[in-house]
Amino acid sequence: MATEVIGAPPVTRGERRAVIALTAAFALLLTLWAFLTPMFSAPDEAAHYDAAEQLALGKGWPAPGDMDLLAITYAEQQQVGTVAAAHRETVADLTAQNPGNHDFVNQMTQHPPTYYGVGAVVLKGIGFFHLRWDLGVMALRMLDVVMLVPLPFLTWATVRRVTRSPRTAIVGVLALFAVPQLAQIGSSVTNDAPVILLGGVIAWLAARALTGDHRWRIAVWLGVAVAAVCSVKGTGLPTVPFVAVALLVAGHGHLSWGARIGRTAVAGAIVAALGSWWWIRNLLVFGSLQPDGVSALRQERPWGRETSANFGDFMNVEWDRLTSSFWGQFGALRYPMTQILTDSLTVIALAVIVGWAFRRSANRTAALVMLITPAITLVIQLQNNFASYDSTQIIAGAQGRYLFIGLVPLIVISAVAWRNLLTSAVERDRFGRIVRWAFPVIGLYGLTVAYRGFYEHTHLQVTTHGLALLANLTPAGRFGFAAIAALLVVATLWAALEVSRNTVRRALPVASTTDPTPTATQRNQTT
Repeated sequence: MATEVIGAPPVTRGERRAVIALTAAFALLLTLWAFLTPMFSAPDEAAHYDAAEQLALGKGWPAPGDMDLLAITYAEQQQVGTVAAAHRETVADLTAQNPGNHDFVNQMTQHPPTYYGVGAVVLKGIGFFHLRWDLGVMALRMLDVVMLVPLPFLTWATVRRVTRSPRTAIVGVLALFAVPQLAQIGSSVTNDAPVILLGGVIAWLAARALTGDHRWRIAVWLGVAVAAVCSVKGTGLPTVPFVAVALLVAGHGHLSWGARIGRTAVAGAIVAALGSWWWIRNLLVFGSLQPDGVSALRQERPWGRETSANFGDFMNVEWDRLTSSFWGQFGALRYPMTQILTDSLTVIALAVIVGWAFRRSANRTAALVMLITPAITLVIQLQNNFASYDSTQIIAGAQGRYLFIGLVPLIVISAVAWRNLLTSAVERDRFGRIVRWAFPVIGLYGLTVAYRGFYEHTHLQVTTHGLALLANLTPAGRFGFAAIAALLVVATLWAALEVSRNTVRRALPVASTTDPTPTATQRNQTT
C-alpha cells in the first residue's frame, strides 16, 4: 500500500530562520544558566557528577545503596561558595588530600550507568584529573546543554505536524522559554537531559506516524529511541505504552490491523532487544524492576491506631511541590518563583487542556495519544510518593522535572486546545501577540529569581556585592559571563524579529496529496 503522508504547508525560508534564531537563543539561555548556577546548586547535581566521576576513576557501578560519595566530591562541595573559581584545586590535589569515600550514600546506582558512562568518557577526554574540579562539572553541564539544543526544532516540527500550522508551531517553541525550570535542569549535570531529549524525539516520530507517515523506518526509529531512553532512566518507561498505542492507532482507515500490529511488534522487539537489559538484570539480581537507592536511609514509621495517611494533605503538598518544581524552583529547590504565578499557569493550562484539547476535531486522536506519556508519568509518581508517605509519614519525591519527558507532548496538546478554543483569526492573532512577549518574560523572571537566590540572599535587588560574587564564583569569569549574556541579548532580539515576521497573518499554501486547492478548513488550519 502506498504511504499517505498528511503534511503541513511547505517550510518557508523565513520560518526556517525563525526556528534557527529561537534555537540559538535557547542554546545561549541554557549556557547562561550553566554559568550562572553555582556548582552543585541544581537538584541532585553533586550526586550525578560524583557518579560520573567515580566511573572516570575506575570505581565501578555497585548495587543500589552501596556506593558512597567520594571524599573529593564532598571536599568540592565545601568550596562552592567559599573559594573563587580561579583558586579552586585540581582533582588530583583534592584526591591526595581526601582519599577514599565520604560516609554518605550516592543513590544514582539505582539508575542504568549509561549517562554516567558517557559523562566519564567526556571527563577522561578533557583530562579532568589534572584540571580544576569545577571545569569537569562545567564540561558535563555543557554536554547536557548540547543534548537539549535540538529541543526547539523537535517542538516546532511536532506541533507543526499535528496542527499543520506554521504560526502555532513557532508559538509552541516559545513555550519552552516559559518553563525556567527546564533551563536550569537542562544546563546542570543530570541524567534528565537525555531523557528530555529522547522524549522529544519520540513525540516527533509518533506525531509523524499519527499524521500519515506509515513508513517502516518510523516504527524502527521509535523502537530505537524508546530503547535508548529506557537505557538511561526509569522515567523513560512510560514511553513504551505511548509508542505502542501510537503505532496501533496510526494508519486507522488506511492500514489493516495486521500491518499496524506488525509495526508495533517490530518496535517492541527493538525495545526488548536493546532497552530491557538493565531492567531484566534488576529483576534477576534484586527481584525488583527499580530498586530504591535510598531505601536504607528512610526509616519505616507505622501509623498509630487512630492515625493514617491523609490523602487530602498528601495531594495539597504534591500540588504545591509539583507545580512549583515544574515551572521554576531553583537552587536545589530552595528558590521558587511566586506561587501565584505557578498556580495560575498550571490552572490555566489544565483548564484549557481539559476543556478544549479533546473536542471533536481533526487533531483529537493525536491529542489523546500524546496525553499518555505525561499522564502515566504523573500517576506513577503520585503512586510511588503516596506509598512512601504511607510507610514513612514523609511526603517526598515530588519533582515536576520528571514530567519533562512529556514536555513536547504537553505543548502539542496545549496547542490543539488553544486552537479549538480560539476559532477566529482575530482571537488567534491577539493570543499570539500576547504570548510572544509573555513567554520570554516568564523565562526572564525565572532567571532573576535564581540570581537573587544565589547572589542577593533572595532580596529584590542587584548589588555590586552580588555581581562581584557571581563574577568570582562563575568559571567563565566576569568578562566571559558578560560575553555570554551579550550574545543571548543579540540572539533574543534576532529571534524576536524573526518570530514577529513569521506570526504576521498571511496566505500560506497547504500541502495536499490529492487536490492542490486548499479547502476552507485547510485555510483555517494554517492560521
